[in-house]
Amino acid sequence: MLGLGAGIPLGGYIKSVSVPTTISAANLALWYKFNTGQTLDGLAAVVRKWDDQSSNNNFAQQTNDSNCAATSNGALDFEASQNDHYDLNQTVTIAQNGGFCLAVVLELETNSAVTMLGKQSGTNDFFQVTDSTSFKFKASGAGGASAVETKFVLPSSTFENSEKMLIVLTRSASSSNKFEFYKNSTKLTPDVDNSLNAAEGDNPNAFSFNILSSTNGTANMFDGKIYDLAFWDEQLTTAEISNVIDYFTTTHGL
Repeated sequence: MLGLGAGIPLGGYIKSVSVPTTISAANLALWYKFNTGQTLDGLAAVVRKWDDQSSNNNFAQQTNDSNCAATSNGALDFEASQNDHYDLNQTVTIAQNGGFCLAVVLELETNSAVTMLGKQSGTNDFFQVTDSTSFKFKASGAGGASAVETKFVLPSSTFENSEKMLIVLTRSASSSNKFEFYKNSTKLTPDVDNSLNAAEGDNPNAFSFNILSSTNGTANMFDGKIYDLAFWDEQLTTAEISNVIDYFTTTHGL
């Protein structure tokens, strides 16, 4: 059933005419903020550490300069060919049936299996752009449960290279486990015939992550720029999601 991926404006959402100064810290597990808290190497060419602005001290760090992203006008410019990635100071864990929200402002150089967040000890927990129309979220589960991969097939050319964009993925808590996906300020509807485990209740699995820009530290490296990345470890309300979208789209002119 092609053609079901049309964008739907976020209901009741009116973009602020003024630049917001912050986003809610409630349930904010980490925030790698644009042009903030970045420790450079001695030549000011690459970023060794990106401080967390959530007050959880969950900084992202890389001690090998050859695997550090370059600084690019407040963003981090990752090169997949150089295995640029960062280890998180703490592991973020979402329980079975737990809600979450991921918000990332990025600009892709490659849109084939590029990972935003992953896990050091395996390849079953990640958030990843897989091609120009698809986004994957995979959760390993808990207590021996099988991993579940969710694939969102979205409108044509959603993830174009060299396009700066905001991506927001949310999952509601408890038994509903309903996903919502946004690009900039538009809510997108996945193609139901080609998506996988993207419907309500299809993927309630627990998961964790502790790497920025890779699965397992060695595969599916991110290729492009990350301007902002924030993650909430509980369900956000509709109003809170609106505020998140308002902040990032206004801040980055999207």
